[in-house]
Amino acid sequence: MWIILSITILIILLLSRTSFEIRDEIEINASTDKVWATVIDFENYKNWNSQLTFLGGTVKPNGNLHLKLSATGAEPYEFKPDISYWQEEKQFAWIAKTGLPRIFDGEHFFELKDLGNGKTLLTNREEYRGILSQIFRQLPMMKTAPDGFKKMNLELKNYIEGQPAQTKTN
Repeated sequence: MWIILSITILIILLLSRTSFEIRDEIEINASTDKVWATVIDFENYKNWNSQLTFLGGTVKPNGNLHLKLSATGAEPYEFKPDISYWQEEKQFAWIAKTGLPRIFDGEHFFELKDLGNGKTLLTNREEYRGILSQIFRQLPMMKTAPDGFKKMNLELKNYIEGQPAQTKTN
């Protein structure tokens, strides 16, 4: 009995450490301070982001957000992530947990790198972790997520560089 219980616990612990990542990078013709200001200005996401709606929250270190994601391949849904990382003009992240930690967590990062000459490399990525991560990885919305990251990055680039942004569809 103890052997079966020990093996079960070991399997659960190992599964809780499984993960995968989706990422996309884009070069934006703007300084890191301008890109940073736009990324953390959730009140104005409605002006450029066709997938993510800001419903409220506190945008500051250790704050929390109330967001609605309307991504291709999934029904729109609301979630309330906590801001998990904040390094001024360099990196911003939030984490959303499904139930207990390490069941299925998604931590979304915006990372900025100054390329000089008024250009910034933006990395938009999400780390999915937990026992259910490999199951969730197979869902249709995860198959289309890379295209959503590309779309978000392009919308952000166009907005910052003054090109016409797409109209919000939700």
